[in-house]
Amino acid sequence: MTILLINPPGKKSLVCPPLGLAYLAATLQKLNYRVIILDYLLEKFSEEKLLKFIKKENASIIGLTAVTPNIKKALYLAEIIKKKFPEKIIILGGAHATLKPNEVLEKTESIDYVFRGEGEIRFPKLVEYILKKQNPENLPGLTFRRNKQIINTPDADFIENLDELPFPARELLNIKRYSKYLNSLKKPATTIFTSRGCPHHCIYCSKPITGTKFRPRSPENIISEIELLKNKYGIKELQFYDDTFTLDRKRVLKICQLLIENKIKIQWKCETRVNLVDKELLKIMKKAGCYLIAYGIESGSQRVLNFLKKGTTIEQIKNTVEITKGVNIQMLGYFILGIPTESEEEIKRTIKFSKELNLDYVQFAIATAYPGTELYEIAKQSRKINNDWSKSFYALSAKPLISLSDVSINKLRRYLKTAYRSFYFRPKYIWKRISSIKSLKDLLYNLRGLKILTKI
Repeated sequence: MTILLINPPGKKSLVCPPLGLAYLAATLQKLNYRVIILDYLLEKFSEEKLLKFIKKENASIIGLTAVTPNIKKALYLAEIIKKKFPEKIIILGGAHATLKPNEVLEKTESIDYVFRGEGEIRFPKLVEYILKKQNPENLPGLTFRRNKQIINTPDADFIENLDELPFPARELLNIKRYSKYLNSLKKPATTIFTSRGCPHHCIYCSKPITGTKFRPRSPENIISEIELLKNKYGIKELQFYDDTFTLDRKRVLKICQLLIENKIKIQWKCETRVNLVDKELLKIMKKAGCYLIAYGIESGSQRVLNFLKKGTTIEQIKNTVEITKGVNIQMLGYFILGIPTESEEEIKRTIKFSKELNLDYVQFAIATAYPGTELYEIAKQSRKINNDWSKSFYALSAKPLISLSDVSINKLRRYLKTAYRSFYFRPKYIWKRISSIKSLKDLLYNLRGLKILTKI
């Protein structure tokens, strides 16, 4: 039997390997199912081409994934597929499905099952239920209709031992094509997850997706995947996509030690918090190939950081930036503008703070309240958002749609533009970037960044 997994349309600037689908595909392949991954972020498929493709490949089950910004497009795909092939079973999973399963089924009759939570273990069981025409009501984490009523089975447990999962089925993805879209110094590059879950309480993060318990893969398991990526795909650079890579200091030290001991020459970057690194750790990370760390700084106001429940201080931010620069690791700082209760003065302070720090790159975003976050509940109470997902949510690269603060959305857009241009177009910064160019690859890397800036 053939199962088609689809990543629906979205912004081209958000293209990266859909590892969630690749993990799911790997578990299905172990059970001898034929799996195809179709990524609309990479492929241009008209409606006609999609329907012909489904017919040609004889896919019996269609799996769609979606986050809130592209849920409308995912549901549209489901509708055109169901209209042409009413016998096909269509399953929706992903972040939005996990958080808003009932609303999904209320908006369309084209979805047969909404799959909540992690799919690697339970999705194959659902396929088995479907093949045997059994009632799936005993399967946790499932939402479906019965006699026009919506049924929700109990929530499923998170997968505890991630080492038990097979590595993502990257052979179903065109790694080199994805590499073109990743902002990396070396090609080919790809992404990797080494853990799931985060115990911190930032109000803008959606805890139900991966949970509040930190679930790490073992260093040995991670090294095995990295060696596979180097040997099979020739990968030269990795982007660790964990929410907080350095959450377990001992684990990171072990990963770095294994990279060094096994003489695995690979560049990599990661994301973490300013209060979860120290000089000793940064030194070994640098030695093991780390060249850039993205820090969630968020604001230059301590009051705003406290409101976000970030658990960090302005002093920690300054100290961490200083020691990271001292070990010669580049830094990207993430900042949020337009947070509820944030004043214009605090927005200006954040923009100023971003330039005072010795950062190499910055990324600013307008505050967005995604379902499952505390920020979403705050925004709902203040009637800043509604359930029309296409009008309340946006992908990072898209035009912000609403303001969660008392500052108007038009003014926030102007602040966003000012933040980027005042950081990147400083003569001192421009000269710093020019001075850092040592090769054609460095030049191209900087030109890609310039191209993005001209669109802001």
